[in-house]
Amino acid sequence: MQTLHNHQNVQYFADFLIGGQKIAGIFDTGSFELLVRSSRCPECVHPTPPYFYDKSNTYENNGTLTKHVFGSGPCISRMGYETVSVGELRADHQVFWEIVKHQIHVLDTSKFAAIVGIGPNFAYNRTDKTLLMSLGVDEFSVCLQKGAGSDGFLTWGAAENKLKDPNDYITAKVIGEHHWGAKLRNVTFKKPDGHLAQVPCGSEKGCVAIIDSGTSLIAAPGLALQQLSEQIPPIKEDCSNLDELPTLFFEVDGHQMELPPEAYVMRVTGATLDADNIWDILFFKPKIKKLNMCLPAFMQIDMESKQGPVWILGMPFFRHYHTTFDRAAKAMHFATAGPDCAPMPLRENKTKSLLAVNRSRHFSPLHINLNDIVSPRLSGMMDYPFNNGGELDL
Repeated sequence: MQTLHNHQNVQYFADFLIGGQKIAGIFDTGSFELLVRSSRCPECVHPTPPYFYDKSNTYENNGTLTKHVFGSGPCISRMGYETVSVGELRADHQVFWEIVKHQIHVLDTSKFAAIVGIGPNFAYNRTDKTLLMSLGVDEFSVCLQKGAGSDGFLTWGAAENKLKDPNDYITAKVIGEHHWGAKLRNVTFKKPDGHLAQVPCGSEKGCVAIIDSGTSLIAAPGLALQQLSEQIPPIKEDCSNLDELPTLFFEVDGHQMELPPEAYVMRVTGATLDADNIWDILFFKPKIKKLNMCLPAFMQIDMESKQGPVWILGMPFFRHYHTTFDRAAKAMHFATAGPDCAPMPLRENKTKSLLAVNRSRHFSPLHINLNDIVSPRLSGMMDYPFNNGGELDL
């Protein structure tokens, strides 16, 4: 089990070795490649140590330059090969990319210097083994503890405390080839009964949910967020009506799931951005522009796929669901995230979810700094999929 260190409740990172150098990285289920902030970047700000190719005895040059376009901005990267170690796991001659130029603001202030992609398959249009493939890892789990400032955990291989009874957890089939995505339907603050055709993802086609450990918030299409905003009462700026807010219901691959208000509400503090820019990041815009107030933890992303509009279930999801990613079975398993992130049965009985039973255990909304938010980083030119008719290739 590897500890994911918490920074401001919106960045979770762990140390790994590349070329014998300890680097802090985000382990990102939403991307595939290993990218490292490099000493080759003369314009980069290095709040944490970068990678030095000239200090490594195992570095192999390739020199190919490419442009990666992430949700946070573009970067130019240089291809090479290195020895990479994560705990006791080791990969030799692992392809990686040195970031030599970028326009990703969060990299200038972040506690991490690498994006470690742990998506389920090869990167787009590439045949180089990903780090997961090189390490021989077919199964791993991610969970984030609920308390503010608490760490998370990444378990390589099957968890020792893995639930044995299939009735204790939910299994969702992974659709597509490149992402940890599943069918998503009926996202609503209404009670999940009756006719739901007018709620987000309530049509026959439905939507797609990508389970992304590297995204700070929940990202959804603008139209869907507008529909949700009409269902939820105003959130008081001091979060004093948290107990009165509804639960968010949704179905993943036909299984009903939910997030309580403490999961989808955040208290924005310590922001240094100009207020006019802050609301460009968030969809639900308050009436008064303040730097210390409560907001829904949603952000807008308008991206289509052949399977439907794309949603990103980021860190708020992992605080409530212990998630196991299974490459061999092309599936994801969701259990309740218990104390110390131990997986617990999803349902205490046949009719009530464990989250609903435990609603009496209210957690305060997490305090976050907007400057530290990490946007979705779906690789393969997420914002500009020119070669695929404007649709994300799952």
